[in-house]
Amino acid sequence: GIIISYIIVFIYSNTNFSRLHLVSRWPAALQLLFFFVMHDFYIYWFHRYQHHSKIFWRIHEAHHSTRDVDWLSGSRSHALEILINQTIEFAPMVLLGAAPEIPLIKGMIDALWGMYIHSNIDVNSGWLQFIINGPEMHRWHHADKDDNAYNRNFSTKIALWDWIFGTAYFPFKEKPKLYGLSYLNFPSNYFKQLLFAFRKSGST
Repeated sequence: GIIISYIIVFIYSNTNFSRLHLVSRWPAALQLLFFFVMHDFYIYWFHRYQHHSKIFWRIHEAHHSTRDVDWLSGSRSHALEILINQTIEFAPMVLLGAAPEIPLIKGMIDALWGMYIHSNIDVNSGWLQFIINGPEMHRWHHADKDDNAYNRNFSTKIALWDWIFGTAYFPFKEKPKLYGLSYLNFPSNYFKQLLFAFRKSGST
């Protein structure tokens, strides 16, 4: 909607990037891999920054507010966070000349992976958890009242980022006892949630 019709179209119309077709001649599989890795690397660092920025944490609180982490938790995000992340995700695909099916495939992967890593299921990824992210590791990112898990596991798809940059936390065969933000009285109404990010400093 807004991202494609206005933001990306505006950038497309006022720059020459798309006319260069920088990735157009690449095989579709290579295009998908390129945007998959580059966007995931960005998400790791932006996600990490959100947890350390008073301003960006406000729009990320909605994602952490749920007391039960399940397959729907991945879609729970503030509208501004969605606007920022999806613009940065899809704009390069358009501007660098990716094949039209790439954004569709990438969007489908994002949706399915988001449901998977937030799902409340018992899986054992084994050594794969050191490379790709799964629910057994990501659930610790949503843990509440656990100092060991605080500000850890920022990766979404490629868990390798957490292991490389020292933010991994993975106590094997354990699960968090609590989820959410117990210090925060987060509203249940969607529109109140949107406005809650702009509350006065110190208000809970």
